[in-house]
Amino acid sequence: MAAADSFAVYLQWHNGDFAGLNPDEINIICELHEDWIVQLGSEAELVSAKHRDPSSGPWKDVATLVSDGGVGHLFVRWLAADRKPTARLVTNAATAPGPARRLADCSNLPSQISQSGRIADDLNGELDTIIDAFCRGIMMYRKNVPDSWRAPAEARSKDLTVPDDLIDAGHAFLRILRIDEGRPSRSYVAHAASSMYAQPVASRLGHASATAQAMWEVVLQVLRIRMRARGDTIQGGLPTIGRNGLTQGAVESVESRTVSLGDIEVAIATAVRHPNAYIPVAIPSRPTKLSAKMAQGRCSHTSIERAEQLRLDYSDYRRELRNAVPGSVGEIKKIERVLHRIADEETQRVRNPSGSWGAELWSALSHRLKNQNELTNFDLDEDLSLGGVCYLSSQCKVWFSEGFDVKGFISDMKTQGGGQNGATTSGRPS
Repeated sequence: MAAADSFAVYLQWHNGDFAGLNPDEINIICELHEDWIVQLGSEAELVSAKHRDPSSGPWKDVATLVSDGGVGHLFVRWLAADRKPTARLVTNAATAPGPARRLADCSNLPSQISQSGRIADDLNGELDTIIDAFCRGIMMYRKNVPDSWRAPAEARSKDLTVPDDLIDAGHAFLRILRIDEGRPSRSYVAHAASSMYAQPVASRLGHASATAQAMWEVVLQVLRIRMRARGDTIQGGLPTIGRNGLTQGAVESVESRTVSLGDIEVAIATAVRHPNAYIPVAIPSRPTKLSAKMAQGRCSHTSIERAEQLRLDYSDYRRELRNAVPGSVGEIKKIERVLHRIADEETQRVRNPSGSWGAELWSALSHRLKNQNELTNFDLDEDLSLGGVCYLSSQCKVWFSEGFDVKGFISDMKTQGGGQNGATTSGRPS
């Protein structure tokens, strides 16, 4: 969800919502696990994401929100930040009607008290009840809570006496807390994220919908790296000289976990320039070396299926030639040397920095072999010649992208339903 916030910040900045802020004042600072900070100039919002399995249902009460829902964790972070930031809980689960829902609406109660036709005392009483339940939850939460607020080990929530200073802190916190509920669950977010979060940015920038998936993947990878605090820093690997080194470690730690608006802009621009390099590879139906290479090279399913059939046709031609013509091994080797050279020449011509040029190579080979004269003496038409290149690819002599772990890719294909035991759909071996 930090990636979703990155797109939201980027879009709002493009829409002029952050007038007066420089791009370097807008950052996503990644913290441990599923926590991050949205920095907008001198303002900051603490964010925590909590996934809840559908079988667990909604957040049913205030105590559960505090202990399991991340609200207690946000409160402790807010205290540590001198009570200055705002706070937001992002979750896929809803809050159940009753106390949990009233806590989620707590930040709106002050305005309701001033605007509603209801008696102010009733609303104030409702707010006091929610604050009391929240404070008791914090006392029972105990983790990193000040000692004077921490409930004894054997205490029960209903028997606690809530300190006045905790009530004041709880009142201030709940006024700045937002619960962003109903986000997609983990099982759906991978499929829905690009259309929900990246598509608005693609539309705003005037790019085709197909680039939204690439945008999402690139920004997501940047966030994952920063979440692990492995990002590059301005200092790089240079040592720190002088007395400033006393605090340099803390500075570098924050820097390595920060995704700036400029980082997001570069990531999106990269995705726009080379979308095919970042769109996830579609798993073909045949778990063979040829289909794996063509899939990694972003060839269409139709091209892969045609290539598999042409490979089988060339294998039949090759076998029949060897069986029917004595001494034909030398002729077959000559054919395959010519095909290998043609594939090499076309690869050099279409190869590009994205690392995936399979569709371009497939088109170039089809055109070249349709108009070549070097194989006319071998009774090979365009399709058989193309099948010969596919045969060479199945022998790992021709590639449709940069090299990769073919066996691992095929294993993933089988895991995701791409066939069994390496057999093709025609029943012939790969």
